[in-house]
Amino acid sequence: MEGQEHMERKLVLSEQEPSYLDFTSTSTLLLWCSIDSKGTHTEFEWTDYSAAVFRNLQEFDEINFDDYSDSMRRRETLRLLFSNKKNVTSLHLPHDDRFILKIISKSQMKVFLEMLPKYYQHVKTYTNTLLANFYGLHVVKPRGGQKVRFIVTRNILQSDSRIHKHFVIRGLPHSYHVNKAGDEEDLNLTFHLHTPHRNKILMQLKHDCNFLEEAGITHYSLLLGMHICSTPFEAALQVRHSPRYSTGSADCNESSDGPESENGDADQDLSSDDDTTSSWSTETEDRLGVKMAARAVGFRKRESNVVSTHMAGTVQPNNVNLFFGITDILHHYSVRKHIEHVLKSLQTDHPSVSGVNPKGYSTHFQECVSKIFSENDFDINMP
Repeated sequence: MEGQEHMERKLVLSEQEPSYLDFTSTSTLLLWCSIDSKGTHTEFEWTDYSAAVFRNLQEFDEINFDDYSDSMRRRETLRLLFSNKKNVTSLHLPHDDRFILKIISKSQMKVFLEMLPKYYQHVKTYTNTLLANFYGLHVVKPRGGQKVRFIVTRNILQSDSRIHKHFVIRGLPHSYHVNKAGDEEDLNLTFHLHTPHRNKILMQLKHDCNFLEEAGITHYSLLLGMHICSTPFEAALQVRHSPRYSTGSADCNESSDGPESENGDADQDLSSDDDTTSSWSTETEDRLGVKMAARAVGFRKRESNVVSTHMAGTVQPNNVNLFFGITDILHHYSVRKHIEHVLKSLQTDHPSVSGVNPKGYSTHFQECVSKIFSENDFDINMP
């Protein structure tokens, strides 16, 4: 914090695999910083949870620990956390778009800590997991003020390409697009991927949903960002099939809140691409859910039937880059929600999202995502 803080830190990070104590450890330091316009300095008590575990998780994604710590403990981060008058739970760092801060409740923090050991093993086993990538759990308390608990996740929508639209896809009751004004609109697109990529995604989705089901988690979502691109679909697939592309995930057929709708007009015609600075070939990634080539196909509802059609004004399907991942995985299925599910099922054939048990939600979620990434007639033979 540019010399404006005093830190006391008592933490030894292990280079070995985390032990039981690492998953239950905490470390506290003091930060002195001014976050108001008057320049008044305040003492903040900063607590890191399971720091050795998260350091390993950061290394899995090649996140430098010192860079991460510096980014988190800056004046801008504290100002963002304690100037949040609208009580927004998902915050974008103004100085580092790699990370999203998720403000959580005490009960969600408990769920997360209980899940963390198995989550760590899952991420270590499935390096191409679609689950949100967690990099830290912290609690900050200003002197005389209230605690703020937050986790730090990878920004699924981070890209040097413009994200033209983004979607929130759930198992029940519906999926929707978030437009430029922040309003929700029904999702009216399906995405056709190269078949081997689709198979890998659905296989990994099954592993991830099995984990969430066993952990008793429900009400999660697939956050999906779309960049509209004019580069031919086949050229993008050639990039994905280059030698450096590898799934890196066990049992995955070895036989992606970053730029959001405020980045541009989310309701523009999908047939155009006015982002002349972006390119399919300049941003190659080697993981599922990052810059995946697809063709967007619109559909309209006609008397309860879904009719597939290419978007108006185009001859070819629209070429897009997709960024996606599973978010909101801290909703634990409680006894209260079980009772809610029973009561809802007696009143309607369409239970609420929060009332569906983990197994049922997992099934519906996988079915919904498989329909969004639908089988297609546009596949080509790759070498």
